[in-house]
Amino acid sequence: MDGFGYPYVTASFRLRIDGMTMADFSECTGLASETGVEEYAEGGENRFTHRFPSRGSAPNLVLKRGATADRGLWDWYAEYARLGRVGPRDGQVQLLGTVAGETVPVRVWSFRRGWPVKISGPDLNAMSAAVALESVEIAHQGLALVAPPG
Repeated sequence: MDGFGYPYVTASFRLRIDGMTMADFSECTGLASETGVEEYAEGGENRFTHRFPSRGSAPNLVLKRGATADRGLWDWYAEYARLGRVGPRDGQVQLLGTVAGETVPVRVWSFRRGWPVKISGPDLNAMSAAVALESVEIAHQGLALVAPPG
């Protein structure tokens, strides 16, 4: 093997909040981070514009899964309606893969001070045989790729 390895099969994601597993998901978007660019046109310099890094940003995380009996994410979201505030929490999105026959985190993204900004129940249609999907959208203050546990 050339050292690059094979890509992980993206079959399942796990959401952990404050060190506790909240739920497993089948879809996750928003694992991205971007650094803005500020341009400065220096007087007398017409060959190029100076470019400098500026404020960073990251999109909200959006996780989707088949609806279950678990209410943990709904209760977290409902804190705002009940208390008028929601406590931001640190968390992780873990890509699960099979290593030596066991399902373990193989890639981990950590986020700081996240809170749910949107939660959606499934679209209900008795004429469809589709899985009832629900989703949660989490705003946060930064994303980092970290080493998997173990």
